[in-house]
Amino acid sequence: MVHEAVPKVELHCHLIGVLNSQVLNAIRAAGHPLLVAPGDVIPVGCDEGAEGFARWLVSVAPYKCADWKTFLPILDWHMERLVEQGVVYSELMISPLMFPRNLNAAVEKLAEFQQWVRRHERGRIQMEFLLLIPRSLPDEGIKADIERCLAFAETGGICGISIAGLEQDCPISRFQRMFHELKKHGLGIEIHAGERGGPEEVREALDIGLADRIGHGIAAFRDEHVVNRLRNENVHIEFCPTSNIKMGTVPKLEYHPIQQARDLGMSFSINTDDPGAFDCNLDGEFARVEDTFRFTRKDFQSIARNALAARFQPNLRNQSAQSLASQTEALTSSALWPVTTDI
Repeated sequence: MVHEAVPKVELHCHLIGVLNSQVLNAIRAAGHPLLVAPGDVIPVGCDEGAEGFARWLVSVAPYKCADWKTFLPILDWHMERLVEQGVVYSELMISPLMFPRNLNAAVEKLAEFQQWVRRHERGRIQMEFLLLIPRSLPDEGIKADIERCLAFAETGGICGISIAGLEQDCPISRFQRMFHELKKHGLGIEIHAGERGGPEEVREALDIGLADRIGHGIAAFRDEHVVNRLRNENVHIEFCPTSNIKMGTVPKLEYHPIQQARDLGMSFSINTDDPGAFDCNLDGEFARVEDTFRFTRKDFQSIARNALAARFQPNLRNQSAQSLASQTEALTSSALWPVTTDI
């Protein structure tokens, strides 16, 4: 398939969401202890929606408070799979619970985590991290998380934040001070919006959240004005096709707005979200989009360039990612689009 010849960039994936029976069996075989039995971690079924995802979350609950060392063999497994699929750059969402609550200790352990990641990249891929902040975070925790985010960013441990959770029950207006502080210090802001809520949630993510990227964003396509804002302001959308189907956000792939986004020339990427929970991988997501919407090689090249341009880490270490970035810069400075082979 044509997507296989194009380098890939993934911007929307939760580290804990990698967990499934396959990775758990693999790390157990390598001699690492497990917190849950592999057979208890069952992917979300096609008709289970949010209830199925809630069940999956319960099955991996012991990992929600696991420390960073527990995640190393999981991350190692995931990194190898990404390399096999031609991924040159990836941003993963990680929980602050992986690190000590004491800020100085947390910064120290995050640095150790980062050093481990750099060694295991081996020039094949670049892995960066976003600190995941739940919408349900208590008000008293927001100030502490601002301090934590800034301290983590200062050492290069994270390049941005991600806000996730139930949209309608937990408005992001409570985080307004955080958004302004982080934006002032150059941190990227990603907000999950338009997955379970409506177009107004996406609008709020832009107006109040100062979002650089929108996770999912499906509901935005029910409002022409919101779509125009996303396009005109060049806000990147992180589409997660299988996740959107299994969560009931779209009934089937044919109804996914990714084709509309392509036709409008919007900036978007293709992602897995929680590959363990939704029983998918990046190659499979690209293949389904190619097969359903007849995306061409030129489409996938554009997706790769737009995704890399939307990254939160300005510095690139990986040579393949640097080459892709150079192509993007050349296209931006040229009025001519290069001729590519679609098949």
